Amino acid sequence: MTKVTNFAEERHHFGASVLMLETTFNAVSAFFSNLLASVLSLAKVLLRSRWGVRLPAPEKTRCSILGNGPSLNDSLTNHLDFLLETELVVVNGFALTDYFTRLRPTNYIIADPNCFTFNASTSGREDLHQILKSLIELVDWPMRLYVPNFAKGSYFIQKIQAENRRIELIFFNSTPIRGFRWFRYWLYSANIGMLQAQTVVITALFLMINRKFEQIFLFGADTSWHEQIRVDEGNQLLIKQIHFYDKPKDVAFAPVYSDAHRTRTFSMASQFLSLHKTFLGYEILREYADFRKIPVLNASSKSYIDALERVVIRQPASQSVGESTNT
Repeated sequence: MTKVTNFAEERHHFGASVLMLETTFNAVSAFFSNLLASVLSLAKVLLRSRWGVRLPAPEKTRCSILGNGPSLNDSLTNHLDFLLETELVVVNGFALTDYFTRLRPTNYIIADPNCFTFNASTSGREDLHQILKSLIELVDWPMRLYVPNFAKGSYFIQKIQAENRRIELIFFNSTPIRGFRWFRYWLYSANIGMLQAQTVVITALFLMINRKFEQIFLFGADTSWHEQIRVDEGNQLLIKQIHFYDKPKDVAFAPVYSDAHRTRTFSMASQFLSLHKTFLGYEILREYADFRKIPVLNASSKSYIDALERVVIRQPASQSVGESTNT
């Protein structure tokens, strides 16, 4: 009996030792992983980022960021009064819609790199030409256009600078920062870099957090691309990208090419890895917002984002917001 007891005790001590060793190994591994990531991020910052970036102070205490997901139609129909009482932030293709001149947003964020690589002779992207035309011809109110620092000198930016002086250009650093949390938050707060932003909505949320609004509301952030993924008989990955301004029946499934020559599409694994990065980005963003003590509230009528607190808008912005759906 004593031998059995001793064996059990020895086995328990051995298991505890292995667990402690594994915990120590993981902690050391995480430390050096964060150290390496911090050093590499610092090198990227020194090479790519511009120091001294200042974002404008808020004009109102609350802002509303409008994603271009299909659910934005519901928000524009039912919560327009609320939206108009907040500082509006729109993104990417919003200028293609009639709501652009109706809402007259004071903040517009474009993060699509394609906008800054095309020129007058570029074919196949009529949407980019139309966005540029709308910004130049339709904006007759003071508006800030936020674009990545690498967009400087591009055809898109040169045209706006030359043809519409009402648009104030604000260049932000899109350099992705990784590493120790204290290190990331220091560079985030200084506008030296940002978290990896898979979508323009993440970019918009990050910038508005750094502008220090008292509350940030998010609309039209369906994040439901996985519902519109198909694979054809040739194993090509197809996606139907539907925006609030599209007619779903007019939008077809299209290949998502992974190379400039459009010869092969992304794999299903890479597509879902991209989705993983998107949702992880929202989790990292929520932690940063909590650190800055700024509530980020997801008021989209449909959304797969589980990292942000959900709210239902009941009243105009000057009154009680409504109720949280996180119970």
